[in-house]
Amino acid sequence: MRSHVRCRQLAHASLALIVVIVVGAVRTDGQSAEELQQELKAMKAQLQELQKKMEKQEQLIEKLSKQKAPSPALAAPAAAPTAAAVAAPAAPSPEQEQLEKRVTENVMQKIQPSLAAANKTFPAQFNPAIGLIIDTVGSYQENGGGNFEFRSAEIGISANIDPFARGYAIFNGTNDGVEVEEAAIVTTSLPYNLTVKGGRFFADFGRLSKFHDHDLPFVNRPQVLDTFVGGESQADGVEVSYLAPLEQYLTLILGAYNKMGAENEQVDNNVPRALNRFTYLAHPATFINLSDSNSIDLGANLAYTPKVDTFTTDDMEAGNGKARYLADLDITFRYIPLSQAQYRGLIWGTEVLYNSEDWNVGDETTPIFHREGAFGLYSYLEARLTRRYYPGFMFDYQQMLDRQTGDLASYSPYFTIWLSEFQRLRLQYTYLTEPGNHESQFFLQWTAVLGSHVHGFRDR
Repeated sequence: MRSHVRCRQLAHASLALIVVIVVGAVRTDGQSAEELQQELKAMKAQLQELQKKMEKQEQLIEKLSKQKAPSPALAAPAAAPTAAAVAAPAAPSPEQEQLEKRVTENVMQKIQPSLAAANKTFPAQFNPAIGLIIDTVGSYQENGGGNFEFRSAEIGISANIDPFARGYAIFNGTNDGVEVEEAAIVTTSLPYNLTVKGGRFFADFGRLSKFHDHDLPFVNRPQVLDTFVGGESQADGVEVSYLAPLEQYLTLILGAYNKMGAENEQVDNNVPRALNRFTYLAHPATFINLSDSNSIDLGANLAYTPKVDTFTTDDMEAGNGKARYLADLDITFRYIPLSQAQYRGLIWGTEVLYNSEDWNVGDETTPIFHREGAFGLYSYLEARLTRRYYPGFMFDYQQMLDRQTGDLASYSPYFTIWLSEFQRLRLQYTYLTEPGNHESQFFLQWTAVLGSHVHGFRDR
């Protein structure tokens, strides 16, 4: 019977502990009244369910205790009170100890989620995730010779700021020095499926423009992106993302930036400007599930700058301040068999760009502006044969933006070898054709990851 009492006391103490923990966790979350009422109702239901289970355990304990008690017929006659009458009770049987253990484990299993929630304020509050990427490339060009290129050492830091926002920063060191490549704040709890990002980040334009060089599926960024976007789509500004409440996945991103493109020299981030000289972005995107193994990512992009001015060598404005339009359509097809997880399959990605802009076809003394439209694209196909080996091929084509010189094209077979999850080798051959230069190029890329380093869901 003492075992029975101990189990009952343990059950009531556990229930009290759950109430204290849950109430404390709720107080620290700073939730609204409606959310608090909903959670309290859910907790009440859970406590009632737990109480019913505890009552069943008590009934089981009483049943076992009655089975172990001696029958009245076989009970020994009462004896006179002696010292043996006040002796210590017999030790609990193995069955009772096992039952008590089961009750304790059952109670702790119910308590653990509430205990974890009470102890979790926000992850990595005082210990942000830090990682380092080392990216090196050895190259040989038929007309340019060989080179061992230290491409970058990239340090990433990320953490939740509080329950309402998170922050991250990317510092990139190259032969040209160290720069803040990204440093942004992202909201996490806005209503109506909204997310706001502000600071310096890679604008969500197209597919591969927002990838860092070491995250690309091949060694070098397609030259059409370098020409049309200005390299990586780095931007100082703000973006608002909206997830439509539909059965079909659909997001809409609107952005406003000083400029778009890390190597875009038409605009200086340090010079204030009128609102009609900012760059504005509209980017709808969707995901189409064709079957369990086949899917398509589809996105459209329009970057619009109402007035564009170029700069002379004396930093004086020149140009007629006409609008620039940069349109983009990207599509990515994936075949990933369910039985092979993410380690086998086929990926085909294509991005088509069109730029419309006024260009000076005269000289500095006699400017003659003429609107030109230029077209470009890249397309790549990558097969995932095993967990380690990814062969692929990339085609790159572009017209010059001012249409004053000929077109450019390149053909690049490549082969990726994953030495481990954190280390990768990539071989690539490129045959380049451009006005005045037809040559073969060879590349060997070696990339390593130290610690945590995540830019986003790059495989989507």
